[in-house]
Amino acid sequence: MGRLMRRRSTTTTDDAAPAPAPAPAEPETAAERRCCRLRDAALSRNVRVRFLFDEIAKLGCDVGSPFGFVRCASVERSGPLGDKMVGGFAVNDGSQKRYAPGVVVVAEHAPDKAVFERTLVHELVHAYDQCRAKVDWKSGAHHACAEIRASSLSGECDLSQEINRGVFGLMAHHGKCVKRRAALSLALAGRAEPEATVDAVFDRCYADTAPFERHPDFAGLRPSESYKVT
Repeated sequence: MGRLMRRRSTTTTDDAAPAPAPAPAEPETAAERRCCRLRDAALSRNVRVRFLFDEIAKLGCDVGSPFGFVRCASVERSGPLGDKMVGGFAVNDGSQKRYAPGVVVVAEHAPDKAVFERTLVHELVHAYDQCRAKVDWKSGAHHACAEIRASSLSGECDLSQEINRGVFGLMAHHGKCVKRRAALSLALAGRAEPEATVDAVFDRCYADTAPFERHPDFAGLRPSESYKVT
């Protein structure tokens, strides 16, 4: 994965929480075993998930076995804020000998195929961006761009998901959702002025659908050099 730094970036049950700690490889609870079954199915059958892994590999980043890269952990084994987490992408700056980059899914909070797969795609977009752009997570612009793209491309801002959250409105709902969730992620990471940071890079990052030629949920968007800060 190149030079990676540990960060906190998440998909959450209530739009709030940092990434969990890495999970042990072997599932111990019923929830973890169910989560591993969902993981195995997604890695084997989900077209978007498999496509993202293929594109990461094409960039020259070796994540090893996908089944090791994507791990399941119970709330109790997901760190102090695991009760609010669905998933997180954890990265490494090279100084932590026992800490490997990867995706962690909190087993109790991914109860079904749809939730699990949206979460996994979100985190894999982060993994792709880390490989492609060598994202500087200390940069507010880079961090915002990563969250904009992951929220946009994962399916978490589909109209049905917004309705489930009690957010209604047909006009430009997708973009508004992406802005809201990206800004919240920045706020949780302690960023000052998260809304303004998201607004500053939103257009180019929202339009960047790489590695998809067009947005996987609707047509009309094309990739751009979203991490090239001018």
